[in-house]
Amino acid sequence: MKGQLGGLFSGTQQVGGIVDWDFELIMAEGSDGKVKTFKFSKWRLTAPSYWLFGEVDTVIVRLYHGTRYWEGEGTIISKVKQVYDTMIHEPLEIVGEGQLVDKK
Repeated sequence: MKGQLGGLFSGTQQVGGIVDWDFELIMAEGSDGKVKTFKFSKWRLTAPSYWLFGEVDTVIVRLYHGTRYWEGEGTIISKVKQVYDTMIHEPLEIVGEGQLVDKK
């Protein structure tokens, strides 16, 4: 899944944002007897550009689509620069586990 705009939050306070994001689901392989199974394991979000208003490790990600957004908690695994009021044109990668919730 791809999108244009996303927000990064710490609680209810916005601490940054991303543009031109790419979202990927990571599946885990398993087995149930003789049947091979796959289950949702993690998700990975990458963006070529971002902005942050402070240093944070864990963020709530909001991926906007129309008047709605998908929301989930993830951990920033890229090395980030603490720069205020400036777009950083370097890749940002966030990995999370669990659900993304569709909200208005």
